[in-house]
Amino acid sequence: MMIGRWLIIATVVLVALGATALLYGLATSGSASPGPVISLERLEEEKVLYLEDHDVFLVFNDGDPLALSDDAQHLGDRVEFCGSSQMFESPAHGEKFDIHGSYYGGPGTSGLDRYPVRVQDDGVYVDLGELIPGRARGAPVRDPAGPLCVPG
Repeated sequence: MMIGRWLIIATVVLVALGATALLYGLATSGSASPGPVISLERLEEEKVLYLEDHDVFLVFNDGDPLALSDDAQHLGDRVEFCGSSQMFESPAHGEKFDIHGSYYGGPGTSGLDRYPVRVQDDGVYVDLGELIPGRARGAPVRDPAGPLCVPG
């Protein structure tokens, strides 16, 4: 009688775990872009592209695209790309990040967060379900290529 009860409890637990795994898989399966967000050829032409629907910047990076969050790592501020400096800059509090998302200056706590990117054929795919924390402050950075858009 006790063995039968334990068998029922074990079966219920296994079914619950299986259902949880299935629901988790369904909830996260839409995180990756279902199709390419852009062609690699177009990204090479544009160099930096903002995906407004996802709050993400795509950077060409010599054929190895980067997907960077637009979160300036300070009070929910957002960064904008400055063409003259080739930096990501926040007009709110002056955070600055190089073209690879590394911290350059301002009150931000780290570099820009990233998302995994893969290139298949000519398509660029971004997995928005996996946020990769930005590099720590003090990591090597590139200097601005020209005048900053946000002084400071």
